[in-house]
Amino acid sequence: MKVCDVLDLIGNTPVVKLRKIVPKDGAQIYAKLEWYNIGGSVKDRAALYMFEAAESSGLLTKDKTIIEATSGNTGIALAMIGAVKGYKVTIVMSESASVERRRIVKAYGADLILTPADKGTAGAIEYKERLVRENPNHYISLDQFSNPANVLAHYMGTGREILDQMDGKVDMVVMSVGTGGTSNGVARRLRDYLENVRIVGVTPAKGVRIEGIRNPKEPNPSKLVNLSILDELVEITDEKKSQCFETGRRCAREEGLLIGMSSSCALHVALEKSILLGPDKRILVIFPDNGYKYLSTDLFRQ
Repeated sequence: MKVCDVLDLIGNTPVVKLRKIVPKDGAQIYAKLEWYNIGGSVKDRAALYMFEAAESSGLLTKDKTIIEATSGNTGIALAMIGAVKGYKVTIVMSESASVERRRIVKAYGADLILTPADKGTAGAIEYKERLVRENPNHYISLDQFSNPANVLAHYMGTGREILDQMDGKVDMVVMSVGTGGTSNGVARRLRDYLENVRIVGVTPAKGVRIEGIRNPKEPNPSKLVNLSILDELVEITDEKKSQCFETGRRCAREEGLLIGMSSSCALHVALEKSILLGPDKRILVIFPDNGYKYLSTDLFRQ
């Protein structure tokens, strides 16, 4: 491998074929492993695009502190890129976020503000917005929930890579829905080139907490979520959440892939769809991150 810059290690993540966990006579399932991004998740892509868009526009200067509300992975990505580029970063996160996520953010040198767990990510967003209003000359928010660069990162990157890696042969894509950046960008790219591809989004049912994704019907919904571009939105209830987590643990035991919470939910739905589609079809599922940040959570506590 040629010597490269740290940020060159964002994008071009691998796709692997799942072999043991897939139902007999089910559709083939391929997984895109987004933890191969240098910061460990799919959020590296959006964070870099948002950083560079703000730099190009002149809005981001070294005297400003970047502030973002996040459930974890975007905060990690911004902290990492801020360290590389030399920017101060403050991350606002719910106390419900795993201890691993908090420690990683701080390890990259970012400041961390925790908000009450019972208010979830919505509470973190509200607190971040108040800080920006009160300190407009100090903070700049890249705002992953409304920034078009979030979508563009996946239209230009993730979606293009999927088409190349799968040789344009994809019958269905299953991915979790959080900010809407990944789902919107990937769906738009694939629909530009594949007439019959089905796009399935996965989100928690209203009131259900799953780190990394949130129901678009919750308070302060992301402006980037575009439900009309999806063929189906599968909501994960508390009962189904337990099934998804068991699927995630099976993936580690059977495929050697230690996957995170939203990845486990997406895989569970992909397995259900595999049975319906049959063996001559191909499903691509996006794994946003691995399971290392969830070892202290219910996903691996059993």
